[in-house]
Amino acid sequence: MQSNQLYAKTLFELSKNFNCSSLVYEQLKSLEYLFNKVPFFRMILITKRLDNQDKINIVKNTLTMFEPIIVEFLLIIINNNQINHLLNIIQRFYRLDNAYSDIKEVEIITANKIDEDTLHTLTQSIYDKLNTNQKINIINDPNIIGGIQLRVGNKIFDNSISYQINQLKKTLHNL
Repeated sequence: MQSNQLYAKTLFELSKNFNCSSLVYEQLKSLEYLFNKVPFFRMILITKRLDNQDKINIVKNTLTMFEPIIVEFLLIIINNNQINHLLNIIQRFYRLDNAYSDIKEVEIITANKIDEDTLHTLTQSIYDKLNTNQKINIINDPNIIGGIQLRVGNKIFDNSISYQINQLKKTLHNL
């Protein structure tokens, strides 16, 4: 696991030195998508039937639209037999990048879709409270019944109906 941190830190430092960290961030998102959602791509990377040199040749020839730093990173991961840790390394890179750029990742979880005016007001309010840039992900989850949950980093602010019902159950159970 320590090597995962080292890979992520090295990639982050290189992308910062070459002033392409936002581009690397976005391309890692694409790489993560490919690994998670395209079984053929994942199979090529993790199969034992191909040796590392064949995998490297395939990656070099297919990922031509990616930045050279991403391709080289992937080649090193393949060469060192660390491809099973790719997603973990990418997640660690995201955390390093967010910490460096002072971006807080905020998840807004609601039961129903939020209209644009409410979203803008909520986003502005979050910005005022956190006093930093934030990347907002909106998630619709009907299981919360109503209300809203905010997840800022490791903190969860839960004002959902399902949470209130669970709290009421606990209170009644303790009587």
